[in-house]
Amino acid sequence: MSIGMSAAWKAKQPKQKRCDRCELYTPKPDDKCIHCSELNESQVAQLKAQHQETLQDNSTFGKYLLFGSVIIGLLLLLSFL
Repeated sequence: MSIGMSAAWKAKQPKQKRCDRCELYTPKPDDKCIHCSELNESQVAQLKAQHQETLQDNSTFGKYLLFGSVIIGLLLLLSFL
């Protein structure tokens, strides 16, 4: 992707701000958070815990993909020798 295309794509993305209550990002023009405005405190805590678990799962999945790509790269390298 060229620099011009990247800048154009970024300009089209809606501006976001981080919610002080749930710490997730929400579109800037909204005055209420789309994630936690209708939740009580225990539900917000559960939402934050679930989000952290999702982030950890995504990180683990990324490590598996990296490991797999290294193995495939080594197999390709060995096939040329």
